[in-house]
Amino acid sequence: MDKEKPRLSGVDNVQRTIAFSNSNTNLRTFPSRDPRVGTAPADSFSADHNNKNADDTAKNIDITEHLLSLEQVCTKYSVQVNAARPQDSFGLGNAQAAKLLVENGPNTLTPPKRKSALQKYIICLTSLFNLMLIASGILVYIVLAIDYKDNKANVYMGAILIGVAFLNAVIEWYQERKSENTLAALLQMIPPKTHVIRERKLESVQSADVVVGDVLFLRMGDKVPADCYVFAATDLKVDNSSLTGESEPQEREPGNTMRNPFEATNLAFNGTLAVSGSAYAIVVRTGDGTVLGQIAGLTAGEEKAESPMSHEIARFVRIIASVALLTAVVFFATGMGLYNDFAFSINFAIGTFVAFVPEGLPATVTMLLTIAAKRMAAENVLVKDLQGVETLGAITCLATDKTGTLTRNQMMVTNLWTNGTMYAATRAHNDIGESISSGNITGVREILLTSTLCCSVKFDRSDVPIDKRQLLGDATESGLVRFAFSRLTGDFDEVQAQHTKVFEIPFNSANKWMLSVHKLTHDNGPLTLMMKGAPERVLRLCSTIL
Repeated sequence: MDKEKPRLSGVDNVQRTIAFSNSNTNLRTFPSRDPRVGTAPADSFSADHNNKNADDTAKNIDITEHLLSLEQVCTKYSVQVNAARPQDSFGLGNAQAAKLLVENGPNTLTPPKRKSALQKYIICLTSLFNLMLIASGILVYIVLAIDYKDNKANVYMGAILIGVAFLNAVIEWYQERKSENTLAALLQMIPPKTHVIRERKLESVQSADVVVGDVLFLRMGDKVPADCYVFAATDLKVDNSSLTGESEPQEREPGNTMRNPFEATNLAFNGTLAVSGSAYAIVVRTGDGTVLGQIAGLTAGEEKAESPMSHEIARFVRIIASVALLTAVVFFATGMGLYNDFAFSINFAIGTFVAFVPEGLPATVTMLLTIAAKRMAAENVLVKDLQGVETLGAITCLATDKTGTLTRNQMMVTNLWTNGTMYAATRAHNDIGESISSGNITGVREILLTSTLCCSVKFDRSDVPIDKRQLLGDATESGLVRFAFSRLTGDFDEVQAQHTKVFEIPFNSANKWMLSVHKLTHDNGPLTLMMKGAPERVLRLCSTIL
């Protein structure tokens, strides 16, 4: 059977519609999966090339924790973990984490050196077109100095040319400054969050507050906040393409036999994405000490590439300046040859040069881009710089996804369909279907039980009522869990404790379903298999429906 490649569309499907399967099966054994099976010979050249690049880069990487045992890593970072039941790990103490945060600083990359407002304005002012306008204005004043009586109008002409250059730079500088402030405000509005275990409590903290020794809980869709040592994993795969160029997600699991850190199976790096599964890991590097931080330091001096419009304007200015200069030289030589009058000839040459300068073009271009940026801002589109407006208009295909959408990231169950009947989960004015009078209705009971047991949602604490706890997990699963504990007959925690999970396959974008096996006795055996996921994938495996 061909293995499907992970696609982002799988995430969209599972957020729009969910199907459940509750199968009473007497499960005995499960086939083991050997990660070494099924290597693709066609990718051998690409793999060798990537490995060579990784070997060269690894020489400058100081990470050695992948060669240590779990006990050695725990001793090095003074952290307590439970390898058998990682969810019960103690992690770091709050006081210890606060002390490490003060000593090592926040888990952020040092931003590149910012230019001052004056430096940015000077950069805008010294563009080729503005320099051409300023040079033209200076030449006009030179002509005025040569013959003031016959060139009094040059007082205004020179001021206009130089003033247009400064005004054009002011408009461009103001727009960029405004966009930078708006972008900074947006980034501070939604700080990235990370799940950590501290003092046996799973809590959500800002990624900047993660410290070395923290025990992370990673799941599908999470961005790894720091370089970490994986000590427990369930089908975890990470996308390392941004670091190593590997196109396929890489499996991560406890244990390692590789010396190269980029090939180590027990390391997950800052900035990579968990595309499937879940894992518990110990942070070993933060901030600039991570692999990503070291790469960022090497690329800090990279200059920004010119936009298509900037390139075309620079090319146009060079052509105009060359033609104007050549024409001025020709007219100067002609004037000297015919009249042998230096003042007249240089005045004539400079006038010819200035006549070639399109004074209104830079101001017109800037104003048009500013108007376009304002129109886009009215549609909630932030333009970082004016040249980006033109670049956006020059593209032929724009590929994007919904990442970055500013929402509450909360979902709720509105309707259930089971046993041929549509039920309304809430009593809003526009809901359709019958109301759920009891959690013991055939079909509804199975959905509630599957939502309770077949899930990977975690609670921040267990010593308060469920409705006062914070849910840590996927928005879709959180919505299902909220619905389950609001309708379930009996205590939610007792149901999970009574029917413990013995096996699990987490949701991933390839399968588009999640599977778990629980100690739930039925007529044919002591174990029950539960599944939820995309309807077309779940129905394909079912012989009957509720």
